[in-house]
Amino acid sequence: LIQLRQAVSGFMNDHDHDHDGESDDHDDDGIGIRSPSITTLSYLGATRAVSNYNIMGPAKASLESIVRGLAFELSPPPHRIRVNAVSAGPVNTLSARGIKDFGILRSQVEGRSMLRRSVTGEEVGNVVDFVASGKASGITGQVLFCDGGYSSVG
Repeated sequence: LIQLRQAVSGFMNDHDHDHDGESDDHDDDGIGIRSPSITTLSYLGATRAVSNYNIMGPAKASLESIVRGLAFELSPPPHRIRVNAVSAGPVNTLSARGIKDFGILRSQVEGRSMLRRSVTGEEVGNVVDFVASGKASGITGQVLFCDGGYSSVG
């Protein structure tokens, strides 16, 4: 945490002003306020027991707790760094394929989610892109779900 604080302080000192020496707090599109952002990926196994997710459930729960703690410490001035997590539905990645019976888990989510399908890596990436943008300048310390609605009904 000390190294993160030092890195953040260095970043803020280097990027606090534009070329005129004046603060430039707005996004290029004029919507929202530009601020540094840290976004991590999580999974529903952080808050629910999921078959074969094993130690990753408690690891993701810890990660989500760290998101809230870092947001509390880093979001206020002088840092103004937003910290969030995106909890994705099961996406067919190399690490996901290491989960025993991942295909069955994914099929169950597809059958029960509100959208009746899995989300794609591109959809998850779009949420991360939004959270990192100035359009999400009022969001920090949150876990946003991109799981086709499964977390609400599954």
